Amino acid sequence: MRIIITAISIIYLSFSPATLANTGKEKQIALAFGEGPVPGVTESLLQQLDALQIKATFFPVGMQMEQFPEQTRAIINAGHQLGNHGYSHINLAELPLSSAKEEIKKTCKLLQSHGYQERPMIMPPFGNISVELSDLLEEQEFQLAKWDLEPRLHVDMSEPESIAGYVAENATDGSVVMLHPMYEHSEQIIEALPLISTQLHQQGFRFVTLAQIAESEKIENL
Repeated sequence: MRIIITAISIIYLSFSPATLANTGKEKQIALAFGEGPVPGVTESLLQQLDALQIKATFFPVGMQMEQFPEQTRAIINAGHQLGNHGYSHINLAELPLSSAKEEIKKTCKLLQSHGYQERPMIMPPFGNISVELSDLLEEQEFQLAKWDLEPRLHVDMSEPESIAGYVAENATDGSVVMLHPMYEHSEQIIEALPLISTQLHQQGFRFVTLAQIAESEKIENL
């Protein structure tokens, strides 16, 4: 029997009380975007992030990077963090270990071929990963992506105000907001970003990448 763990379970165990507590210092929050890239949507999203002066973390799918190299390079050239969301967006926990490894490896090579040289975080499709693959990735010093806020699970995504309101009401220091604008509710998510930015800045938050959140955790846990 293949043992499966979910990214969500890893996420909540990984956030320490020190990270989540409001210590009075400037609070950090990260925006993460899953799937894509998609022509049109990617450009609009990058334009909005640039206007808001936000660096985010993108988790593109390997085959989409192959299909849309221009949009992939645009994300990299804009200075955003990129992660690995597998090559074909298949449930890695249902694959033999060798096939799951190949999904990760192909996507890493694609990122490198487009000029992205950082070791990417891994966000398994559907949040599922086998214990065997998780252990292997840990041995090779890959980090699993972590997030705690996912508006689409809680609010009507057709309303930008609802998206922003959910994030603003539930954000804590070290939160990561997972959004999927590439296929559904693209316009509404992009419209929600200025609202999210304004409300969170008023609460004393600074936007950072997932890598910066993870680095803060390491420092606080020393």
